[in-house]
Amino acid sequence: MIDADRTVWQSARRRLFRPVDGLFLALTVACALGLRIPDALQYVPFLVSLVLLGLPHGALDHLVPSRLAGREPDARGIARVVLLYLVVGAVVLALWFMSPTLGFVAFILTTWFHWGQGDVFVEATREGAGTPSRATRVGMLLVRGALPMLVPLVAAPDEYLRVFRDTTGVLAVSSEQVPLALDDPAVRVALAAALAALIVMTFVGTARARWSTGAGRRAWWGDLGEVVLLAAFFWAVPPILAVGLYFCLWHSLRHIVRLSLLDPASRRPLERGRPAAALGRFALQSAPVTVVALVLLVVLFVVAPGSATGDGALLGLYLVLISALTLPHVVIVSLMDRRQAVWASVPRPASSTPAS
Repeated sequence: MIDADRTVWQSARRRLFRPVDGLFLALTVACALGLRIPDALQYVPFLVSLVLLGLPHGALDHLVPSRLAGREPDARGIARVVLLYLVVGAVVLALWFMSPTLGFVAFILTTWFHWGQGDVFVEATREGAGTPSRATRVGMLLVRGALPMLVPLVAAPDEYLRVFRDTTGVLAVSSEQVPLALDDPAVRVALAAALAALIVMTFVGTARARWSTGAGRRAWWGDLGEVVLLAAFFWAVPPILAVGLYFCLWHSLRHIVRLSLLDPASRRPLERGRPAAALGRFALQSAPVTVVALVLLVVLFVVAPGSATGDGALLGLYLVLISALTLPHVVIVSLMDRRQAVWASVPRPASSTPAS
């Protein structure tokens, strides 16, 4: 991580990420004290994500290879990414129609990996983050991805499984069974214990890389603070609301900052402490592809026989679309990780600056 990049990320933490931390903390406390949030309001973040942050955050993937190489986009490079999305997205949708249960499980596992993947990169941008071993970075990925994917299951299994049934029901398959016996309390206890053990092992590993300096210790405590905050957030806040807020304000926002640093015109306002200008530019650039994704959502609504049966079914339909877009998006982000040395054995801490 070059100093200019680190400075931008520090600014983003102050101006963008810490306000989100405050919102999550306030909502966690309110829900823990008994605040009841109407069901209709819980869907609002997912509704907003159709046009802001959530769905658009991958809408510039076709520009990523050229931006990583520090050159202007070309038709061949864009065509490759479009083909990737068409082929991989079609395979994912085919899986959903052949076996909604397998589609749902694959979606959860893919999202688990991808959301953890995003946080591993952002953690590397902390001052004093050190160079944890690959095994420790894998642990970080699994922990960060598990917080939004696993904690709601342990804390609110009925709600989690209702989303499973609503999503698989969009495809009018009434015989789907709960996957992996997740309705069994013993299974959830075992999953919670495994997550707790993984958190301990991961933070022991990161301590070895970070505790030799004051900045490293601050990075370690910052990482731990985020994990504790997210664990409490996903435990106390209703799952649909919590995951929707996380999708928009945590995962997508961080990825947009990462992507904006590859675009000189977006990078400049970030360097000057004007993130709103960079986010506005991103919104304009991502709008055309976002519109295409919304058209695909309408097509899915027409062809999926159970899509008009209520709010839960509409969310389920949206999740099916997101799953078809997530796997090719993971390929693109993995390319970013490779070019930015996130998983190198002796990491050259990830730079967001395009190659010259």
